[in-house]
Amino acid sequence: MDTMSGAGDDTVEEKKFDLHLDDEDAIAHPRIKKDLPKRQTSGMKYFSLAGELGFDIALPMVLGLIIGTKLDARWGTQPKITIGLFIFGMVLSCTSLIRIVRDVSRKA
Repeated sequence: MDTMSGAGDDTVEEKKFDLHLDDEDAIAHPRIKKDLPKRQTSGMKYFSLAGELGFDIALPMVLGLIIGTKLDARWGTQPKITIGLFIFGMVLSCTSLIRIVRDVSRKA
């Protein structure tokens, strides 16, 4: 990629060229911008949002239950730590849900 600029100008104009080596003279041709078709992403966007919501809601609570059960079994404090970590996971899930709803409502 070569760049060309005008001498003595304060503004620099950058031009991009493609070098075609299959030509006999190996001439650099100016790069042509191609308009690419817009992709349909609305379906994938909602599918991604649903997956994100599922993980953000379920994962903290499930991890709280798993870790709490193991700690309760180790220290003999049945079910105090499990309940505490489950409630902490619920708080994290609600916070994450509020953040996602804010982000989606700003984009809409």
